[in-house]
Amino acid sequence: MARLRQQHPQNYVSSGNIHTDFENVIRYINSAELGDKTVGELLAVLFNESGEFQGPIELRVDSVSGLQYRVGVYTGADDGWINLIDITSLRGPSGSNVGTVEGPFFFNRQDILIGTGIGATTVTGGGTGYNSAPTVSFSSPQDSGGTPPTATAVLTADAVTSITINTAGSGYTQAPTLTIAAPTSGTTATATCTLAAVAATANVISYSFDANTEEVVVYKNGVLLAKATTGSVAEYASNTAANTITISTPTPGVAVGDKLTIYSVRAQTVTNFRRQDTLISASTSSVAFVHTSDETLLVWRNGVLQEPGGGADYIASHTTATITFNSQLGTNDKVTVMTVENQAQKTIAGLMFEDEYTNADGFINWTKLNVAENEIPQNKVNALATSLANKANIKSQLTTPTGSTTGDLWLDTSQVPNILKFYTGTQWLETSPESSLPTFVASNASQYVRVNGTGTSLEYGDLDLSSVVPKTWRGSVNGVASLDSSAKIPTNQLPDIFATGTISFFNVWEDASVNVSNKTYFVSKIWKQKLRLDGITHKLAAGTCTIQLSVDGATIGSTFSVSTTSASVNMPTTIEIDGTTTGRRLELVVTNTSGANTLEVGIASATLSV
Repeated sequence: MARLRQQHPQNYVSSGNIHTDFENVIRYINSAELGDKTVGELLAVLFNESGEFQGPIELRVDSVSGLQYRVGVYTGADDGWINLIDITSLRGPSGSNVGTVEGPFFFNRQDILIGTGIGATTVTGGGTGYNSAPTVSFSSPQDSGGTPPTATAVLTADAVTSITINTAGSGYTQAPTLTIAAPTSGTTATATCTLAAVAATANVISYSFDANTEEVVVYKNGVLLAKATTGSVAEYASNTAANTITISTPTPGVAVGDKLTIYSVRAQTVTNFRRQDTLISASTSSVAFVHTSDETLLVWRNGVLQEPGGGADYIASHTTATITFNSQLGTNDKVTVMTVENQAQKTIAGLMFEDEYTNADGFINWTKLNVAENEIPQNKVNALATSLANKANIKSQLTTPTGSTTGDLWLDTSQVPNILKFYTGTQWLETSPESSLPTFVASNASQYVRVNGTGTSLEYGDLDLSSVVPKTWRGSVNGVASLDSSAKIPTNQLPDIFATGTISFFNVWEDASVNVSNKTYFVSKIWKQKLRLDGITHKLAAGTCTIQLSVDGATIGSTFSVSTTSASVNMPTTIEIDGTTTGRRLELVVTNTSGANTLEVGIASATLSV
């Protein structure tokens, strides 16, 4: 086919061999061009190879400008952004709340493995040109809760001869990389280090939290540690100023290989969070804890989470304000109770600027964003609406679109390769009609194009004349009847049998309705027809007799014995009665009666052609 060629925007030429109608289709499709991009180019940007939408649309919150969006692909991180809402509108008046959102109850989890630190260093190259001791640094530990070591380089003349370890660090599972700062001029010193177990007294853990709004929950090797409250022993202490957690008991607080897990709890921004730690001073089975019937509790015994229920670990009673254990508590046992329900929402000032609602780049996830209808200012989309006016409506899907209007486009993804179609108002047509024609070869000579058996495509096939009657069959035996001069079917082309049925025996039933005598009963008069008698059925209400047919007083065919048992049999010898020119009398001859009563007889017959 002819191909279109773009000279410059809005200027297209083609070969002179293209059909006018097809050229109009191409011209119509090209009218959907937007931003110097063809339909295919636009589809490639908006949809992936599976036909799924992947439009390059991004949103972000800029701390200066506000909520921004951009459409397209950009090389620069700050290129192409357009403001939706300025920062003042987002934050609202000073001291006001933008909205509420359910906040996580437990958050800011930190897992710390008390691992190994630096045990020794080896200088592999002293370097040259050092006027003062260079800085020594180490790569980060493998455990996120670990701390890098600190060390000092020792000089002899202008070279590094040794490295003094100040703090061993922690959380390493393999030796870190040791880096020595380069001299102003000369060669850089190099060194390596080896691991060693950290002393068990390393019980101070870095952890940032707000003591005014948050509670801290600490687990050691999966066991909950007790907080310092009245009647309990403190197993850890927190320092907000230093952002540390100190494991205080037993002494030392941690050992190499211990696993610490620390959570923050939004104790002030959610409703009804309480914690109670109780140290048992004497043997007992219950602990006092005031609560209501609809409060949900978590209970730990010596740091191990307990199961509620009579057949489990404990029963909580709001009427007696107690928690009763199914096994006795001993002296120095620790019981911790927390309420865990969140009946309120966290109030936020601003539009989800907190880390829980944005990714590492400060972008708000679509799952966290709810933009209701008409919430984006109209002036932000006016230009878009204008540019899209009178453009083709394109749908990409497997099934035929519904509710389409004239001029709509459809990328049919049910076929490979995908086919672009347009809607005429009544049907969908392919934009490249010749693509649907099958490729022909020499063997397709004298064949024609037809729709395949499933109605999904075109194919070549032979002419099927199996349903056409050859003229040689006209008037032939078992062929097609020819018509005479009166447009009637000749008698020799009529079927042998016109009809079948059962001959009625009204006279027999009337005469033999009670007692059956030995005599000849009239059956029927046959006139203007030719009959073939094929079978007989008979029965008596009582007794026995024999019967035989007769025509015009002459018996024909076999004799049949009749009893109270109904019998239906074929004639041993076919009987034909020709009454076409002379009426014939069909009779039933009854003989050998013995207590015969109520005779029933029926004869199966067929009307034959003359």
